[in-house]
Amino acid sequence: MNISEDILRFNLQNVYFLVGTACGGKTTMAAALAQKYGFTHFNDNYHEENFAHWQSICDERHKNSPDNTQSQSQGYDWERHFNRPPEEYNDSLEQGYKEYFEYAIIELIKYAQQNTVVADIGLSGLTCELVKQLAPPDRIACLLAPPELIAEDYFDRDDHRDIYEAIMRLKEPEMALENMKNVFRFGAQRTIDDVKSSGLFYIMRTKTSTVASTQRALERHFGLENN
Repeated sequence: MNISEDILRFNLQNVYFLVGTACGGKTTMAAALAQKYGFTHFNDNYHEENFAHWQSICDERHKNSPDNTQSQSQGYDWERHFNRPPEEYNDSLEQGYKEYFEYAIIELIKYAQQNTVVADIGLSGLTCELVKQLAPPDRIACLLAPPELIAEDYFDRDDHRDIYEAIMRLKEPEMALENMKNVFRFGAQRTIDDVKSSGLFYIMRTKTSTVASTQRALERHFGLENN
């Protein structure tokens, strides 16, 4: 980003960051902390109404990108889209999301001027080094899920149903669905490796993880236990 680290941190000093993989529990935990402590919950999901205008700007700037929503609606090759090799697919997603993320930070700075904010932000297209420019380590927590769990659970979420339905309309939906699971596995492992090498605090979701235990761990990390 073309803003100095000092300026970013000053304007985001009222923000707790929850970052990580899909299915790691970011949104669930952000909502729980927001409710308990009276924080504002910030979600950078492009499905959210507040981000629709930013998504349209990103689409306009990346007309030739294979993930552009306009190109997809104008005879875009969906068969090719959902059957790209995992590394190519993830690289394409990352290219678009890096710019969208800068727009999200603009919105987050606005929120943080008047409120204490807990922000849940995916790491697709972002590195931990970039996230560390936004806040000190004691304000960042990474919530992760194993690649296989993400592959199995991804399409069970309501905000991912549109992707699933698009795949189901393909000529060979099962082949594309399996390829997308490989995409999720590849992207998740890339993120997990980055987080583990970053030194940032992280929690890996397991079959025995509970909302209560994860929340307690986050409260300890963020120093909220006595608030």
